[in-house]
Amino acid sequence: MTGQRQEISPSVDHYLAEFARVERHLPGDLIRERRERLRAFADGGFPHKKIEDWKYTDVSAIEAARFEMATSAADVARGDLADWCPDDLDCHRAVIVDGHFQPHLSELDGLATGIRVRGLATSLADGSAPALGTTVNGHGSAFTDMNAAFAADGLHLRTDAGAVANKPLHVLIVASGRQDRVMAQVRNIMELGDNSQIRVIEHYIGLGDHSYFTNAVTEVHAAPGSRLERIRIQQEHPENGYHVASFHARQQRDSRIINYGIDLGGRLARIDTNSTLDDTGAEIHLYGVYAPTGDQHVDNHTRVDHAKPHGTSREAYKGVLSGKSRGVFNGKVIVHKDAQKTDSEQSSDSLLLSKQAVVDAKPELEIYADDVKCAHGSTVGQLDEDAVFYLMSRGLDQDGARAVLTYSFVDEIIGQIDLEPIRIFLERAVLEKLPAGSRFAGLA
Repeated sequence: MTGQRQEISPSVDHYLAEFARVERHLPGDLIRERRERLRAFADGGFPHKKIEDWKYTDVSAIEAARFEMATSAADVARGDLADWCPDDLDCHRAVIVDGHFQPHLSELDGLATGIRVRGLATSLADGSAPALGTTVNGHGSAFTDMNAAFAADGLHLRTDAGAVANKPLHVLIVASGRQDRVMAQVRNIMELGDNSQIRVIEHYIGLGDHSYFTNAVTEVHAAPGSRLERIRIQQEHPENGYHVASFHARQQRDSRIINYGIDLGGRLARIDTNSTLDDTGAEIHLYGVYAPTGDQHVDNHTRVDHAKPHGTSREAYKGVLSGKSRGVFNGKVIVHKDAQKTDSEQSSDSLLLSKQAVVDAKPELEIYADDVKCAHGSTVGQLDEDAVFYLMSRGLDQDGARAVLTYSFVDEIIGQIDLEPIRIFLERAVLEKLPAGSRFAGLA
């Protein structure tokens, strides 16, 4: 790797030097694997707009900032987290600050039999965690490689066969923002045993006013018959937070994943959601809402690989864009030649609330089997002015009418969440993002 140093960019060279600085702090006997992934990152460099999957998203701000690893967490108190813990949510809670699991802030007593939750660093240190990247299946990026090299901590969840969680697990991933240009490389691994069931809220927030970068990778090993409902909430700082995240699931026979992705924060956010339906009868549902404002940029890429017969996938994303914001949705469903009897539906719908807002939507189907049922579609538009006029005739002013209609548009997704405290929390958070929506947030 040192022999190539003159050929790489100064920004990549910074991260090579940063790895050398923090390598001794990284857990687990993974030096060879970490250096291999670092070499892959260095060889490819940061993604750029000439790469098809990144052509709408410019990550040069992340590249130029030269972020540095936090080798320990900033001092965050429970009171600092109160606004991000939904009222009346009866849950277990795991807290990660600046990329480091915090047992003293977590609440994990009373986990159901067969459910184990701990910091990933502990599992890497004692060798009980699976190898990193086994679910990525060649669908990673430079940021996935970077994470595999630098990952210091995160969450390790394991469910035994037949285990059923007695409460949801709220994973609060906090960027303290106490120091400038700090990066957190978070790795979450979920191992779901046969016929086990759990609900996880994966919640990203930013507290301080300094620039930071969160790079997170979540891997899910879904054994036969397992059930996972994952609600990913992204509320990074809207001006100082840079967020890159990927989700990689490998699903076995009759496993089922329901995944919600709600993106409300971040100056720049890029989220890749991938699953391989690797055995008969596997099923995945992907639902998303994104609501950038101002100069925010949110990019959602999804990929579902139907590899075996009788797989089912459902996908629906809704975007609401205002100000000068930009949204991206690129959803790809691949039906491989052995995946007969696949049933797949995909949709992307977006509302533009200003003339300066932009959305790029690209749903894709690649089908190599002949006995399938697949459909996809995309719409981009503005609010129906007749509907606005109707609400105004019933007593709302124009801003209020537009807010109510916009809220109804995204609530088609959020309203599906049957965990009431989370649903109410999200409805209020979305209303706060909408023009004039804050007037109605208290009613949600």
